Amino acid sequence: MQDLTPDEVLTTTRAVRRRLDTARPVSRELVEQCLEIALQAPNGSNLNTWRWIAVDDRATVARMAATYDAALDDYVRSLGSAVGKDYAGAGVPGFERIGASVQHLREHMREMPVLVLPVFAGRTEGASLFFQASLWGSIVQAVWSFMLALRARGLGSCWTTGHLHREAEMAELLGIPRQRFTQVGLFPVAYTLGTQFKRAWRRPASEVLCWNRFED
Repeated sequence: MQDLTPDEVLTTTRAVRRRLDTARPVSRELVEQCLEIALQAPNGSNLNTWRWIAVDDRATVARMAATYDAALDDYVRSLGSAVGKDYAGAGVPGFERIGASVQHLREHMREMPVLVLPVFAGRTEGASLFFQASLWGSIVQAVWSFMLALRARGLGSCWTTGHLHREAEMAELLGIPRQRFTQVGLFPVAYTLGTQFKRAWRRPASEVLCWNRFED
């Protein structure tokens, strides 16, 4: 366990891509331990409608990585001219590092010791805002708790959604009943190269916090 205070865990848990150690095995016991912690997160009516697929079979990991890679190509094509300096996030401090980090993960996804893919029961297509918020609100906390538990043990991950451009392909590969379950994301799990992480750039609370009514 890392010698970190709760505030340090919360402020230094980063989306880790380039610093994931693909050469060091991650035990199933450790993944299960982190998940047991994550499952204590709140969820709607305590229904526990989530399912978590952890993959360490090398052939399956490779096929998942191939789907992820192809889906990112789909995403880039969908952007059209909104790439490079015209990308929506191009003005964010450190944007060029994020791009390089994403590319690194793309090139090394098939080497990750474990890939984790959570799903929740239900579909959001055509659903009311209440129903959509209830579904997502019943798993987001658990996913973040999983990432915090990893961080406390010297491991890292990042929340990737690129493969959802080929959701059906991933569902077929993993046997997910696509009509009844929604894929949340794809999470590489590995020990980190070094355990020191810093706070990231964020807008200060004074720029995003409103009291009593919305202000734009």
